[in-house]
Amino acid sequence: MTHIVVIGAGSWGSAIATALMRAKQQNSKASQVTVLARRRESVSALAEGRCLYLPKNPPAMAIAATTDPACLDDSDLIFVATPVIANQANFMMIHDRQSSLQKNERQNQRLATIALCAKGIGKANDGNAMLLTELAANILPGHPLAVFSGPSFADEVFTGLPAALVTASCTPATAIQIQDAFEGSNLRLYTNDDPIGVAVAGAMKNVIAIAAGCAVGAGFGDNAKAAILTRGLAEISRFAALMGAKPDTIFGLAGVGDLALTCAGPHSRNMAYGMALGRGEAPPSKLAEGSRTVAQLAELAKLKGVDLPITNAVDGLVNRGQDLHEIVANLLGRPTGAE
Repeated sequence: MTHIVVIGAGSWGSAIATALMRAKQQNSKASQVTVLARRRESVSALAEGRCLYLPKNPPAMAIAATTDPACLDDSDLIFVATPVIANQANFMMIHDRQSSLQKNERQNQRLATIALCAKGIGKANDGNAMLLTELAANILPGHPLAVFSGPSFADEVFTGLPAALVTASCTPATAIQIQDAFEGSNLRLYTNDDPIGVAVAGAMKNVIAIAAGCAVGAGFGDNAKAAILTRGLAEISRFAALMGAKPDTIFGLAGVGDLALTCAGPHSRNMAYGMALGRGEAPPSKLAEGSRTVAQLAELAKLKGVDLPITNAVDGLVNRGQDLHEIVANLLGRPTGAE
């Protein structure tokens, strides 16, 4: 029996686990699904089919959960579905649990596949910004790695509404392993061989959504929002290419698809965050990953020598106290050129 562990009992982790449970009900391939949570309250809620972070959603189905990391010991597939800032600690936890077992009980067994579900830029111990794919590879050598991404709101997935996502890995068998895990669920997964492109698109679309939200909140109109989405997509393509991504990835589910959903309206946390900034209000307390990612993204772009004007503008607004209207004036005052 395959043992799948989802690290994180937040809205996205609970949604993934619920989709995996739906697949388990429909799929003849038996699997065990466990959520590794931080809080006992989350364990109790999931046992009743509820998610503490989706209080408006009706109960779905009961999910086994625990706060004991020992569940990682015999896992075959691990979804890391926590905020970016927690990923490094989770990678270390996986390493410590599975490496000790590898030396003792599981010498002839394959290390668990790791599915990266967060969308953002991480930081290494030396403080340097890096993609989560690189961070995971550094801490978890030997583990098959994949990026799990695409246009998906957690509350809709938790409810059972359909969505199409991407599982990206340099190894086809790894992507297919994750694709098979959702067979029969409300999620339709497409395999992809460009984890770098999928990771870059997932991180950057949140930043562009903050910019689009600012335009809406400030009353700049639909023309401005369309310009931000289009030029934002150009930024994503430019940076992704520099990082070694394939061009087609940016125009698929993980790129255009996720960007369109995230910029659709306040249902998106990043869009809502930007709208509040545009209105001159305090942003909502719910986590908007783009607000944490933008500083690392701007730093990485500077290091790579690529110009990301929208990203730099959001960084100036979020982290440097710059005035929104001054930022817009500077963007409009940039030298014109060919598209």
